Amino acid sequence: MSFLTVWLLGLLFFSNPLKVKAQDTIVISPEYIIKMDTIETFDTIFVIDTLIKPRQIIKIDTIRTSQAIEANDIEQSAKYATAGKINGNIGFTINQLAITHWAAGGESNASGKVLADFKYTIDKKKFSYVTSGIFAYGISGYAKSKRVEKTEDRFEMSMTMSNNNQKHLTFTSIATLKTQFTNGYSYPNDSVPISSFFAPAYLTLSVGYTYTISKNLSLFFSPVAGKMTFVLRQSLADQGAFGVEAGYWNVIAGDSIWVPGKNFLGELGINILVKYARDFAPNISLFSTLNCYNNYLDPNKSNRWNIDVDWETGLKMTISKRISTIINIHFIYDDNIKFAVTEFEDGIEVVKHRPILQFKESLGITFLYKFAN
Repeated sequence: MSFLTVWLLGLLFFSNPLKVKAQDTIVISPEYIIKMDTIETFDTIFVIDTLIKPRQIIKIDTIRTSQAIEANDIEQSAKYATAGKINGNIGFTINQLAITHWAAGGESNASGKVLADFKYTIDKKKFSYVTSGIFAYGISGYAKSKRVEKTEDRFEMSMTMSNNNQKHLTFTSIATLKTQFTNGYSYPNDSVPISSFFAPAYLTLSVGYTYTISKNLSLFFSPVAGKMTFVLRQSLADQGAFGVEAGYWNVIAGDSIWVPGKNFLGELGINILVKYARDFAPNISLFSTLNCYNNYLDPNKSNRWNIDVDWETGLKMTISKRISTIINIHFIYDDNIKFAVTEFEDGIEVVKHRPILQFKESLGITFLYKFAN
């Protein structure tokens, strides 16, 4: 090889040295390729036709081994799993009835109900957290009398924390809040409210154990459960509604002083919660929830064995992706909720207030929208 060839190779090589920019950067510089197409001699002078391949620089910011990639994927999956999962439904139910000169009687009306429920779940290695809510509101309008009545009003939220160390028996704490959105009336009287937002509101705090009998059935038992009743509408609190202490006139030295009713009632007792859910077919599902509470510290000892019952059962039949038929039955018995009952004693009409079993049933075609992350 001649001196000229060596000189050209050295000039090209040392003028473009290999460089590393940063700690996480690699610059790859391939070998130069020199193609000698022709070599001709003219009086001992070499003429070289050369083709030099351009230099290629590849910048790689991150280099990971297969083990590092796998570990990172596992870490990202764990973060996604603990980030929380949410799912729920938003639905709308509508019913309509039109009557004109109908001998059997009746009145044209239309009713509708909006309902929504959600569940937000976080599963960790030792604990799981579940926050859920049920909301519903419905009205019915009558054409002839031009009146509007409320048919549904529900505001419920709950938060549950469980220990995941055991398979069937888990330590569980539950907090639930139940109230309503707007005023409630005893129709046809729609001028005097018998309930309203946070009148009443029930806050229950329970600590106990959940026994998972099967994948469809679970039992929660809390020997120490606090139940707090709030009646923030003073007119209802003064009447002693929902178990709070009623207002009264305090006569001192001939002067009468009005003492307002209490807005709060605290109870301590036993709480039992039974949940059952099952899919009988791809388009038929059933759920049932039974909640029983007993206040064993009631100041009135004769009431200490009264058990408050809240039992709800629903059957859902899916017609299509967006349309379902839902049958819902709800029973409530609360010794602190009293209704006016007319009785006759010795031929005299007497109005008494006592607790009564409450019953509600609903059936309708519902348009549902499901959401989940």
